[in-house]
Amino acid sequence: MGVSKKKSGWIKGDLIPGLPEELAMECLVRVPFEFHSSMKHVCRSWKCVISGSSFNKERISFGKAESLLCLVQPLTPSPTVMIDDDCGGEKKKEEEEEEGSESQMMMMIQHHQQQPRVTGTPLYGLSVYNATLDTWHRVAIPERIPLFCECVAVQGAGKVLLIGGWDPETLQPVRDVFVLDFFAGEGSGRRWRRGKPMSAARSFFACASVGSRKVYVAGGHDDQKNALRSAEVYDVEKDEWTTLPPMTEGRDECHGFSMATDLGFCVLSGYGTETQGQFRSDGEIYDPVSNSWSVIENVWPFPDLSPRGRTATASAAAEPAGDFRGCCRLWCFIDSERQSQARWETEDDSMKWKVVMETIRLPVTTMTSVFAGSLSGQAVAMIGGGGEESGTMMVKATTAEKNGGKWINVNTPSGFSSLPFSYSSIYV
Repeated sequence: MGVSKKKSGWIKGDLIPGLPEELAMECLVRVPFEFHSSMKHVCRSWKCVISGSSFNKERISFGKAESLLCLVQPLTPSPTVMIDDDCGGEKKKEEEEEEGSESQMMMMIQHHQQQPRVTGTPLYGLSVYNATLDTWHRVAIPERIPLFCECVAVQGAGKVLLIGGWDPETLQPVRDVFVLDFFAGEGSGRRWRRGKPMSAARSFFACASVGSRKVYVAGGHDDQKNALRSAEVYDVEKDEWTTLPPMTEGRDECHGFSMATDLGFCVLSGYGTETQGQFRSDGEIYDPVSNSWSVIENVWPFPDLSPRGRTATASAAAEPAGDFRGCCRLWCFIDSERQSQARWETEDDSMKWKVVMETIRLPVTTMTSVFAGSLSGQAVAMIGGGGEESGTMMVKATTAEKNGGKWINVNTPSGFSSLPFSYSSIYV
């Protein structure tokens, strides 16, 4: 399997002297991600190939891409020095940074140093678990990231975004957008930058990557704790926000998902300003074709349970059969003592979209705090609450059979054991 020169952008000449291009490409895609920054300095051909968007697709097609789980979590203890942002632990030297990036980073640091620091405010960081190599590291960030920010990955663009949340100094909702580019074409890659802010400050909102370059946000609450109806969409490549029609209901602490291949955006549950803590059973789905929202009833049966950290997109291989074009299959994670159906599905009032929910039993009781999601087709859960499994992450290989697979402990260093607020996953 090979990549055309036109797609990859490399110049004429052998990638590896004496080897056919197809075989040379197969050699390059096998190199671990941590060495890609060094490979760009070998020759112009390698730099063009590795910097091209098609290279990561080739790594995925060859089964050599590494699966990363990105977690926004409190730092325990608060570090005085950030760990380098290379996903394999490769140390980054200052002289490798370009002058423009250094200037931007210094401006960010100086801005941070001018701000008063609130005593006792927790520090949040972006932790990365490399499931392929079974390693952990923390990404270096030039300034304090917002508390309770949403983490979302845009696989097609090779970027992870941190959006919204609370200002760590004022504890007020913010409009901030931070962009981490894993496939930066120059230098060492994996660079941070500030994206264009949202039009409205918000926190605890629904957020999801839809398609190859769009990120949708909706709901949450403002600085007065009012549940929001507003929604907008971010184009990662253009660095532009576009305002969408508002939802029919204000939804705080809602959760967002992409609707299969139809590029719809689902906002699950949430609660209103006057009904805080009482989670709605319905949701709303945005249709970009009609530029409108439709309501989907009876999709969340737990009025006392937030869908955040309890729902995740199921593996693509396990999508239900049939030609229902707007279907989204989700996992619902419940503790061992909660009563629930094993599976349920519901359609929206336009009859275009359908949500299928399947339960996965967690190896915990109702008294245990947990954050669950999905990674590379597997269920993943971070356990808290001080129990026997507290401070560990577990994965479960799911199958089509009921309660298929077993929960397996993942080596979780103490510095990465706190419950995350949000997460995303990306292949590199």
